[in-house]
Amino acid sequence: MRNKTNADRRREEQRNDLWPGSADWIWDIHDEENTVGFATVSRLMPWITVLIRHLAGKGKDPTGIYWELWCRDMGQGLIQINDEQECAFASGYNSNRALRTWREHVHLLVDLHFLKVARSGNREVGYVLLMNPLAIARWYHERNMAPEGWWASFSNRAREIKADVSRKLDPMAKATAPTPESVSV
Repeated sequence: MRNKTNADRRREEQRNDLWPGSADWIWDIHDEENTVGFATVSRLMPWITVLIRHLAGKGKDPTGIYWELWCRDMGQGLIQINDEQECAFASGYNSNRALRTWREHVHLLVDLHFLKVARSGNREVGYVLLMNPLAIARWYHERNMAPEGWWASFSNRAREIKADVSRKLDPMAKATAPTPESVSV
């Protein structure tokens, strides 16, 4: 948990002026005793989902999956998928083709470089690695593949919230295993 700032206190005052007693109605990140079951995501995620929809193409929208996976992350970027059907349902897929469509859209997110996946036993999607979405966004911007005006809006919001979108990442590069010399004992 982070410490309360003066800005936090000003917003609380404003909230209480507008809605007296509203402290019991909200999720308070400073209430360590009662705050469980919440995920941390970038405030730029709405822009990331716009980019994903643009890149996915007409008739395909895997952003429900992307949100659902972020909500499963415990902070390491790694998600173990124990029940693909449950993930499909939580992502908004509930027809008799739910699992198939979910898997297709997961693989679309892989193709778009927002995820990496690994099998686990009979599960086609057993593990998911969430790639840094801000670095992936920069990668698409540098290739002129983002929607018109998107980068200006995205980077403006990033400046407002002091998010670093300068990190470069090549999603096509293979991760390398550590060499014996680089591993400390």
